[in-house]
Amino acid sequence: NYILNTKVFILGSFSANETNSMIGDLSNLIYELPVHPIYNENYEIKSPYDTENIPNPIIDIYINSNGGDVSILHSISALLSIARSRGAIIRTTVLNKAYSCGSLLAIQGTPGFRLMHEEASHLIHFGRKQTVVEKEDEIKLAAEYMRQSHKSIEDIYLRNTNLDKQKLKQTMKNEYGFLYAQECLQHNICDWVIDSFGNIRGKIR
Repeated sequence: NYILNTKVFILGSFSANETNSMIGDLSNLIYELPVHPIYNENYEIKSPYDTENIPNPIIDIYINSNGGDVSILHSISALLSIARSRGAIIRTTVLNKAYSCGSLLAIQGTPGFRLMHEEASHLIHFGRKQTVVEKEDEIKLAAEYMRQSHKSIEDIYLRNTNLDKQKLKQTMKNEYGFLYAQECLQHNICDWVIDSFGNIRGKIR
C-alpha cells in the first residue's frame, strides 16, 4: 500500500537556479523510500518496464537537458547512490537531449533501465570551463583542478558504458561529440531505444 511519486523531470540546464528545488525534492523523496535489499543487476529483464515481480522501488528520471554545472551533476549522482543503497532502481529516459551533464546523469541509471528515444542524442565532451587566475602560482592549482574534473567525467563513462579509453578521449575532445541512439545502444550508453510508434528494442540482460 506504499504510494510515492517517484518521477523526476530534468528539462533544463544543470544550474543552481533550475535544479536547487529539484534537488531538495529528490532528497525528500529518497529519504521516504521503503528500504529493500540492493537490486540484483544480474536479473534477466525482457523490458525496462518488466518490474511486476521486482519489489524494489523505482525512481524515474526524464531528461531533456543542454547540460550545465558538473558540480551540480555530482550532487545529483550522490543522491542517486543513496537511493541505490536503499534498494532503488533508477530508470532514466532521454527524451531528446542528453548533453554534457545530461549524458552523465542518463548513463548512471540502473543497468537494464536506461532508455532513449530513437531521435535523441548524447553529447559527450569535457565542456567549456573558464578558470580565472590572478597570480602565477594559481595556474598550477587551476590546471590540477581541471585535470581532476576531466578525470571524474571520464571515470563515470568508463564505469557505466563499454566505451574504451581511446574512443572516449576522441569523443570528449571534440566539442561536438554527439552520439545517436543506435551508437549509444552499441556502446552500452543506453539499454533500450524507443521508436515513434512506442516499440522498444534493446538487449535482453
